Amino acid sequence: MSIHHFLRGAALAALIGISGCGSSHSVEPAAAPTSGSDATAPTALPLGVGCGWTVVSDADVTNVLYPDEAAVYWLAVIPQLPGARLRIDGLYPQARYFSFNVYDPLLRPADAIYDAKIAPVSGANPYATAGMATGGAYRAYVEFTDKPDPPAANTIYSGFINAGATTLPNPATTVLAYRVYVPADGLRGGVRLPILTLEKADGSGDLGTLPTCDAPLLPNAGGTLPSLGLNPLLAQTSYPEVLSALPYPPAAYPPKTTVFYGLPDSYIGILNNVSPVPVPVQSSQIPLTGGGGFLSNKDNAYTVTAFSHDHGNIFLLRARAPSYRTQTGVAFGSEQMRYWSVCQNEFATQRYVACARDEQVPLDAGGFFTVVVSDPDQRPVNATAANHIAWLPWGAYPDGLLIYRQLLAAPGFAAAIRNVPNGTPPAQIMGDYLPRGVYCPRATFEAAGTDPSTIAAACAAAAP
Repeated sequence: MSIHHFLRGAALAALIGISGCGSSHSVEPAAAPTSGSDATAPTALPLGVGCGWTVVSDADVTNVLYPDEAAVYWLAVIPQLPGARLRIDGLYPQARYFSFNVYDPLLRPADAIYDAKIAPVSGANPYATAGMATGGAYRAYVEFTDKPDPPAANTIYSGFINAGATTLPNPATTVLAYRVYVPADGLRGGVRLPILTLEKADGSGDLGTLPTCDAPLLPNAGGTLPSLGLNPLLAQTSYPEVLSALPYPPAAYPPKTTVFYGLPDSYIGILNNVSPVPVPVQSSQIPLTGGGGFLSNKDNAYTVTAFSHDHGNIFLLRARAPSYRTQTGVAFGSEQMRYWSVCQNEFATQRYVACARDEQVPLDAGGFFTVVVSDPDQRPVNATAANHIAWLPWGAYPDGLLIYRQLLAAPGFAAAIRNVPNGTPPAQIMGDYLPRGVYCPRATFEAAGTDPSTIAAACAAAAP
């Protein structure tokens, strides 16, 4: 089943869930929650069918669309009923970041709002003001209309599809994604899930509250199925050496790091890698161009670097590291971005094998990070954290796709990915902050010693 088919089915389940709620005759606006003591209990539904939040990410079953290992993703499919809107009643989690995105049928983000922009019901927002406790209440909305200028506070809009210079109406449903990055408890950040309620568009009455379940339908049928343990198995498995010589055309040689702008750009890039001559099409000539894709996050910007076993069994990626929130010695609000990470993914399955986030990546004396990818049995003996190198398993695949994420880059950080205009070489804007990749023979890597910059230079010199 494709994710599009599942999401359509989930929309029907959401309508069924609403029909079973007893709030359809309310005539008064719902009172906003007032504090973290909100005691709304989660609902347990057979197999998780009918839950408002229908999908939660995990490393085995829902490891698709190029996720980040440090983030937890909750998805809901919302029916866009005429004369209605969605109310979101939540509590600020203990986490690095959270947000809500709504998506069009191509799984591109139409609109989004993140933690610091969501005003609290009362008190202070801990993501906007240093030292404030988490757990306080907020209320946000999804309006099923085009986005006005200016938009309403605490509100995002899902009734439109970006189509280049114009917009088109969005159909009957929208996908709502709730992301929590680095939650303190590894799941929800120590608070309950946001409660989703369809209400009249003017807020005068509730139409129905979607059941809030701790165990939704996916990935494990409401908690009834055991973990498969698939991802650890893939991470521990080496790719068969006998297959390493087989070509993998989507990976360019020499390796190239590109900025992700949207689906058309990605597909044109792949075609250019495969074609002996440049593809005579620009993404700007394609309808519905840009705008992300793969349920991407409006607050993230990405670079991608593809590689494959037919060019080498060890791959090194290196760049200057930006500062991040919670970094030792970096004051709240002065960081260059909220978060960054490097994930080893596989192109066709869209799975991550493993990721390393900012606080997990050792930096060398020059402030650079170095990430090395290989099969476990090909790992160089000097590819260690003690040598300021982060190692990631390749996985049992012919190819790899290193995705470098930058989340909420500060406006004053000129070298951020999001500042690279489409068509401009990323190095012109990012300089040393642009990740650069190189293949490396194991003997060369191990003979180069313990300094990452010396190792990277030796690998580059050894490249044909």
